[in-house]
Amino acid sequence: MSLPPSPSLAASRARTNAGWLFAASFRPLFVGASALAAASVPLWVFMFLSGVSEVGGMPSMAWHAHEMVFGFLPAVMAGYLFSATPNWSGKLPASGRPLALLFAIWVAGRLVPLVAPLPVALAADAAFSLAVTAALLREARLKPPKQSHHGLMLFPVLMLAAVAHRLVAQDHELATTLARIGVAVAVLLISAVGGRLLPSLTRNALAARGEKVPEPYGRYDVFVLVLIFPALVTWAAAPASPAAAMLMGASAVLQAIRLLRWRGWLVRRVDVAALHAGYLWLVVGTGLAALAAEPLALVPPDVALHVFTAGAIGTMTMAVMARLSTTRGVGMRASASLCSFALVAVNLAAVARAAAPMLADGYVALLVASAVLWALAWTAFLAAQLMGSPDRP
Repeated sequence: MSLPPSPSLAASRARTNAGWLFAASFRPLFVGASALAAASVPLWVFMFLSGVSEVGGMPSMAWHAHEMVFGFLPAVMAGYLFSATPNWSGKLPASGRPLALLFAIWVAGRLVPLVAPLPVALAADAAFSLAVTAALLREARLKPPKQSHHGLMLFPVLMLAAVAHRLVAQDHELATTLARIGVAVAVLLISAVGGRLLPSLTRNALAARGEKVPEPYGRYDVFVLVLIFPALVTWAAAPASPAAAMLMGASAVLQAIRLLRWRGWLVRRVDVAALHAGYLWLVVGTGLAALAAEPLALVPPDVALHVFTAGAIGTMTMAVMARLSTTRGVGMRASASLCSFALVAVNLAAVARAAAPMLADGYVALLVASAVLWALAWTAFLAAQLMGSPDRP
């Protein structure tokens, strides 16, 4: 009589038999997030220009913010965290039926609120973040986590903000504040994760060429994070206040120094250079947030917001997803050339979106151009994931 397979062998077989989409922990969430990004932004621009005022019981502007902040972002964050679970649990990442169920919960959160009454819509909003938190808690019980604390803290915050955002969607000021909280969470996560990821990958890229490599994560990085947290809290709550101008201005200077310390201008690899570009957008957004606040008030307030969203979040999330999709995964690796094209297009979309509020005469043209470039970028990135090359173990 043959012995039963070991747990690790059984898990490996389950991943192999899970099918292409659910064989890699990040893949369905990245595919879903890419499709949502490609469709929702041009759809919102169409609604904005054609006068559609409401979607699923929410003002169209609030719906747009809700889907990008509380739909797109959690999917990307969960995909990234699940891909890293072996680092703290020693187990293979989630795959197969549990991953398919999680993805179905995320899809339901995007579709159910369009037709369901408010209580059901609120439950759909909360379900994905609760499921991700439960999955991360399970990993934490198996082995003390080294990195999963990010998810354990951030997903409950995003869940509460998403539910509150839907409840107050008719109140423009409150809804905008809650959306800024979601953006601030993403910016904080980029600062924290990027501060470890960028110098590490840049060292690997430069060391092979004999270049001077960046300093590893250290006290300066901790100091930057200690300052940017209250700065982002102040910006989210009172973006026009003098306190926001002072704190975001100081953070912009410190973040710029941090980026320069990483020597990104020497990088020749597109995937690593794109991460530096994403962080540069974060630095620019932080500085523009300071310039938009009193007493300066030199730029429109939504410039900084869209530099954070279309620029920092759009570029950094795509760059991180592209690196994972082209270097990891069972069954398929994303097309590197299509990913590179998508990264260029998403940066051009961010330039157009940031310029639109500052050029009143060209606002509509730039808004449309940004939406077209954004849709092109995320459609190309979606195609890169769907039309990649077979994985060769």
